[in-house]
Amino acid sequence: MVETEATQTAGDVGDAVTTSPPPDALIIIPVRNLVLFPGMIVPVAIERQRSIAAAQRALRDQRQVGILMQRDLATNDPIAIDLHRMGTVANIVRYITAPDGSHHLVCQGHKRFEVIEYLKGWPFLVARVRQISDAADPLTSDVEARFLHLRNQALEVLQLLPQVPQELVGAPTS
Repeated sequence: MVETEATQTAGDVGDAVTTSPPPDALIIIPVRNLVLFPGMIVPVAIERQRSIAAAQRALRDQRQVGILMQRDLATNDPIAIDLHRMGTVANIVRYITAPDGSHHLVCQGHKRFEVIEYLKGWPFLVARVRQISDAADPLTSDVEARFLHLRNQALEVLQLLPQVPQELVGAPTS
């Protein structure tokens, strides 16, 4: 049912939706008052036809999207200059069309990105981006040793506290 709705909505926006953006580009969905961080799962209400078409194209192509926050919340049809340059690559976990006709996404943040350039030719925003790797280094022996020490200290504290359920103290620590 979503694909039928997607085709109808995308057709309303324009025939350019029949082609997909290049594989090295990201479909951008502008949002108001929302910052998505990697690892977070958040609901996103989409109201603009361009955003609906963008989400539906991403679903059809099984692609990730870029979630970018607007600079000015009052802007109804944001263009490149109206958006921050840093955002989060997200997987669309779920697309919901409510009975009242409103559209909602459930997105899971994957990785931060920076917009390099916006591409023209689509009825929604598309940009080439540079993905930003996490600052955290892979688990080193020093980090692992500190983690084990901290875990052991936490277990000692739990054993000293009165009325702590034994299941919590004896919980597996792997």
